[in-house]
Formats: sequence, structure tokens, C-alpha cells
Amino acid sequence: MSKNIPKAFIDSLLEKANIVNIIANYIELKKKGNDYWARCPFHNEKTSSFSVSENKQFFHCFGCGAHGNAIGFLMDHLNQPYPEAIETLANNLGLEIPRDKNTDKLYETRKNIQEILSEAKKDYIEQLKKSPEAISYLKMRKITGDTAKNFQLGYAENNFQSLKKKLIKKYLESDLLNSGLIVKKENNSYDKFRGRIMFPIHDSHGNIIAFGGRIISINSEKPEAKYINSPETILFSKKKTLYNLHFANKDRSTKNNLYIVEGYMDVISLFQAGIKNAVATLGTAVSQENLAQCFKYTKEIICCFDGDKAGVNAAWRCVENIIPIIKDGDAISFVFLPQGNDPDNIIEKGGSKLWEEKIKNKISIEEFIFRKFSKECDLNTASGKTQFLQNINFLLEKLNARILKTMLLESLNKKIGSKYIIKKKNFSPLTKIKKFKTSSILHKAISILMHNPKIKIDENLINDNRIKDNTGIHVLKSIINLIKVKPDINIGRIIENYRTEIIIYDSLQKISTLPVTVYDYPDSEFHACICLFIKNLLKEKMSNAEPSDLESVRSIINEIKELEEKSKKY
Repeated sequence: MSKNIPKAFIDSLLEKANIVNIIANYIELKKKGNDYWARCPFHNEKTSSFSVSENKQFFHCFGCGAHGNAIGFLMDHLNQPYPEAIETLANNLGLEIPRDKNTDKLYETRKNIQEILSEAKKDYIEQLKKSPEAISYLKMRKITGDTAKNFQLGYAENNFQSLKKKLIKKYLESDLLNSGLIVKKENNSYDKFRGRIMFPIHDSHGNIIAFGGRIISINSEKPEAKYINSPETILFSKKKTLYNLHFANKDRSTKNNLYIVEGYMDVISLFQAGIKNAVATLGTAVSQENLAQCFKYTKEIICCFDGDKAGVNAAWRCVENIIPIIKDGDAISFVFLPQGNDPDNIIEKGGSKLWEEKIKNKISIEEFIFRKFSKECDLNTASGKTQFLQNINFLLEKLNARILKTMLLESLNKKIGSKYIIKKKNFSPLTKIKKFKTSSILHKAISILMHNPKIKIDENLINDNRIKDNTGIHVLKSIINLIKVKPDINIGRIIENYRTEIIIYDSLQKISTLPVTVYDYPDSEFHACICLFIKNLLKEKMSNAEPSDLESVRSIINEIKELEEKSKKY
């Protein structure tokens, strides 16, 4: 979809947006000097290392290296793909995205499905009011009227055609099928949800995208699934969605920890007891997408599973999924509830007090890994310890959080009394990891230009024949031409302009992480870099020349002298 959004519109969007105002909608910024500062939302820290430059329309964290423009911030902070981040930014500014015919059709389809789901939600809410059986069921589950209203709970009549007959007056059957509200078998279509309490499912922004339904009367002759969800649609993917995330991400306690539980009723019971930082999976294992979403809002995920074999297996899949994506500073722990107990039961028995007591028994990822592998290996033997360490190393092979990896390996070695020394590549947990390191003088020139796009440039120097074939110079010229067309452009917009040119975009992203020096005369420094770049090429040429070719060597020496004299003019 992003390919169909005109590049000119995206640039215009960034020109109109003030990155300070955009980011201030999500985190608290404080002005110090010319820039705004905050604690970084992408990693845990005690001091403010996250800076936002209004002049450059660019953010940068000096702790974890996160950086980018307003679109990049929305993508990272809201876990949105590029097109959705553009749409969010456009909505903030009250602008409509220009679309071609294909994109328009996709947009209209999505919009149409959301309207259908909203209509269905209203109908389900009305049907709940009219159903003594449904109301009785919710009362039996100790759900209050206020809670039902808060979660917009409803009821689907136990009728094959009830919802379809109401919606078909306004929408096409194909649209109803695409929404997942009706299903088709042979030539007949009918309501998917019947005789069920209905739970609207929302995305992280609160837009309705699907439904879950819980049966309230069991027919022993024709047993049905207790819970069913909407099928996968253009709006809804089970593995990418968590129930109640749109409420949980607004709760203050979520910054410290976020509970992942297994059902709608667990979330609702916890919410009703004042525990609002809980989300639920939708009948699937906790996916990488789920975990990545959660870490956008919290520093610790607490997974709550049944203590039976199925619960332990589900927790282990969670460990395997989180290993590749967890970052230093993130934490995950596990609570295994007594068999036959779920959060809903615990709240019913003892409210939030009993829940907090159970949470005190949480175990860390380190302890969970130890318990699992220690049961599988005989730690009384050298071969058993070897097998244990092999399992650990294999599990942590994909762990990119280097400090966490070091600590886990050392701690798990100690737990089994092993003196096995893990070879490390000159890494200390106290060493600050640099995202990008370069000594290229041309990278420095590009950095100066992007941070100071209004400097005056000697284009004769840039067009010097000795560097005309250099790839970096081509990029530099491209940026210069871009600045000519858009003289008020800033670094955020410059980099965004190359998003579709992957190699250049990645290079500029890396260059943007270089330490920024404030020069009194940035144009002089820029030209000095280009002169030095040419000089280095001449020196390389001279080192490759035949020593016996005195004329060529003498010519290169003269070129270097001329260049040195020229550089003094800048």
C-alpha cells in the first residue's frame, strides 16, 4: 500500500508535522537548550537520553541508538507498519491520503468491514439487553453492568439468520462474508455467531477488528466449541492481536509490568478487580508478534499459565519465541497457577489480594530454563552437565541481547557448579554497544550536510573528475539536488526520501547515528572532508604507481599540493 502513496505527499506530511508535538502525544518531553528530552520509550533507563530536535525534525536516543523521523517514531512506538504510521500521522494533521484506484479499493474495503463490525456490535449490545438468559449468565460469572458496558459485551441470538437479515439490507453479502460475521456452506450463508456472549476485539488503537463468542448453553447432543473467534480477515490476525491491549496500554501500571493470560473472562475479571494491565491471547500460543507488541508498553511481561503440562508447554513456546526479540533491559517471567485455577477463579475466591499473592510466586526466565533442562539431564554426571550446557547454548544461540546473554550463561553455569568458561568476543556487560562505527571521511561529509542542509557548497569540488565514479559521491550529489528543490528540508525528510532505495536508506540511517558535532563553520568542515577524501584517493593512487614511473609520481605529488592549497580557501 505504501508504494501507492505519492512520495510528494509523504514529504509534505513530514514538512507539516512537528515531531515534538507528535512524540509529545505519547511520552513527556522536557525542553533543555534547543532540544527536547525524555526517558527513552524503547529501552529502560533512569536518565533522559532520548532527544528530539525540532529544528532537524529528528529523534535520537544516545542510550540504545533508536533514531528517525515522526513516521519512524510511530512505527516503533505503536508497532505499526509503514503505511499505517503514515495514516496515523495524516489523521493527526487532519489530512486525507491521496490514493490510486487499487489503494482506494483496499481502503474502502477495510473501512466497509469496520462499519459492518460496528453495526454488528451495536446489535449484539441491544440483544444482550433483551436476553434474560445472557444477562443471567453474566451475573453468574460476577460481571457487573458497568463492566459489561466498558467492554461493550453483547449477545448473538441463537438464530441462523438474525444478524444477516439486518445487515443485508445495507451491505452486500460478499462484504458480510469478508467481515467474518457470516459463513457460507454450499449456496446458503448464515450467522457465524449464535447463542453466544460476544466480546468485541480491538486493535491497539481501539478500532474494532473482530469478535470472540462464548457459548452459554451446552447441547450434549450437538457439542460446540466453548469459544470461537472471527476468522482471519483483512483486519484481523490472531497471532498479531491481543485482547484488551487498547485499554492496557493506557494504564499507568503497564509501564512496570503487563500480564498475559489465556482468556477473555480472565482479563475482564482482573479489570473489574482493579487490575487493568492484563491482555489475553486469542486461542493461540503467545507469538513473537504478541511479545514485541507488549514490549512497546512495558518493561516486564508476566505470563500466567495453568500449572499443568499444557500450561508448561505453552510457557516454553513463549520462551522460544522471545529469545530472538528480547532486548537488554526487557524482562519476562512466568506464573504457574494451581491446576484447575485461572485468573478468573482466583479473583472470585480472593480478589486482587489473592492475585497479588499468586504473582509473588513468579519465576524468572533464567529459573524456568534451569528447571526444564535440569529435569531432562542428569546433573550428577559430567555428561549430563555437558548435555545441559549444550541445550543452553543452543537455546541462547539466537539471543541478541548481549548483556542478558552473558548473564544467563554465567548464572546457569554456576547453578550446576560448572567451571566451563564461555568464550566471549572481548565483550563486557559494562561495555556500551555502538550501533554503527565508521572512519569514512565521506560519511562525515554526508552527516554534516544532512544536519546542515543550508550550507553553501562549492559544486566544482563535488564535480571533481577524480571522484566522479564514487558511489558515495553520487549519493552526496543526490542529496545536494534534493536540497536545491526543497531548501527548507531537514534530516528527517532527507532520509525519508530514500526509503524505497534500500541500500542508500540503510546507509543514511547508519550515518545518522554518528556523533553530531556542532561546528562554527560547518561549510568549511564539509569542504575539508571532500578535499581530504580526494587527497586520500591520490595517496592510494601514488602507492599503486610504479616507483620507476617518476613522472606519474611527480604529477600526483603536485596534485596533492594543489589540493592542500585549495583546501585552505574554505
